[in-house]
Amino acid sequence: MRDVSRGGADSAMVRQLNASRVLAVLRDAPEVPWSSNDLVEETGMSRPTVLAAADHLVDLGWVTGSVSRAAAGRGRPCRAFAFRRDAGYVLGVDIGARTVRVAVADLTGRVVAEDEHAFGDPGMPSGERLETVTETAAGALEAAGVSRARLLAACAGSSGTVAEDGTVRVRSGIPDFVGVNLPDALGRAFGCAVVAENDCNLAVIAERWRGVASGSENVVCMLAGERLGAGIVVHGGLVRGHQGGAGELGFLSLMGGSTAAEGLASRARTEGRRLVDAVAARAGGTASPDSPGAVLHTLARGDSARVDAPLVFEAMRRGDTALPSLAEHILGPAARAIATVSLLLDPELVVIGGAVADAGDVLLAPLRDLVGRLSEAPPRLEFSPLTDRAVVLGAVRLALDTAQARFQDPLAPTPSPRPGRAQGPANGPVIHANGW
Repeated sequence: MRDVSRGGADSAMVRQLNASRVLAVLRDAPEVPWSSNDLVEETGMSRPTVLAAADHLVDLGWVTGSVSRAAAGRGRPCRAFAFRRDAGYVLGVDIGARTVRVAVADLTGRVVAEDEHAFGDPGMPSGERLETVTETAAGALEAAGVSRARLLAACAGSSGTVAEDGTVRVRSGIPDFVGVNLPDALGRAFGCAVVAENDCNLAVIAERWRGVASGSENVVCMLAGERLGAGIVVHGGLVRGHQGGAGELGFLSLMGGSTAAEGLASRARTEGRRLVDAVAARAGGTASPDSPGAVLHTLARGDSARVDAPLVFEAMRRGDTALPSLAEHILGPAARAIATVSLLLDPELVVIGGAVADAGDVLLAPLRDLVGRLSEAPPRLEFSPLTDRAVVLGAVRLALDTAQARFQDPLAPTPSPRPGRAQGPANGPVIHANGW
């Protein structure tokens, strides 16, 4: 490829284009330093152009450069460059009705600190909830040793329809959250650019980044814990809809009395408690071990208040004879949603995410069976390996994209400290110029 270094183009733009090409190579493969020769071969640019572009990136703080004196005296000194993963950080936030999860990541997406906090009162006012969110984020930043001044961007995820400006609108599922503008509310606390997105959309972003949907161009990710919602990618692009409401499954209220609020976890908990109470009502709770609900009754010690979704799934693993009817009750709305979405969008893959993804070993086979009964050409179904971290990881990915668009694409200086140039001793450790 010919250098972008001649012709009538403005010299500053030429320098930026060359530097952007070098930065893209270094950012895509940050694990090891790249020699100047490797960069010449990869970019097709001349050695002087590559060195000038790389030195410009070093000056801006996005790249480290090294010179080894071991090569001095035997021709040109060896130059190597590497992307600075610590040139800034991003923050991902998953705000739910019951918990908030936060993750701090460097510029390669490596999570350096993560924390989760349960809200004492799920019905708390939005201001109190947001205050807890900022406190949890501050704790994670402190644990990572990252000051707020080094945050380049943050992304907050919330259930419900999230408008383009980051305002939570219809069907949030979080009390007192409709009408909250998350970028405004959190931007003041974090001191950086904040974007907001629907939690299901973030989950599908995460699945394509680090989950089971890597490489899939047409995929639906369904969060199926306390409620049902879907994130949709068609031909590699996220589908948000006119007002950000694509993937909301309110149509389930028209199908068999189900509601979109009933996810797999909520239905498992409700049906599990009913089963335990039914066993307790029969013969003083002394039902035979092979009667429906008996295994769950034993695990719950006869107390239906102890029943939650994980306990129900464990009873299913242990062969509770209520399994067939229990699975169909739990999975029915999700199966109808998957079959309907599949008819409309024809995805190659549907991923079930959220905390219930841990139960894929007992739920995947019956779910495939139910969907197969409803659809002549069912998509491939998988449970997410990211479990309840999908939303926060998707928020990290979107925050990285935001940071790149705001800082790296225009080649603005990094806010991180940039040490001066140095040279390393012969045959000794490399000391990096303007970097490490």
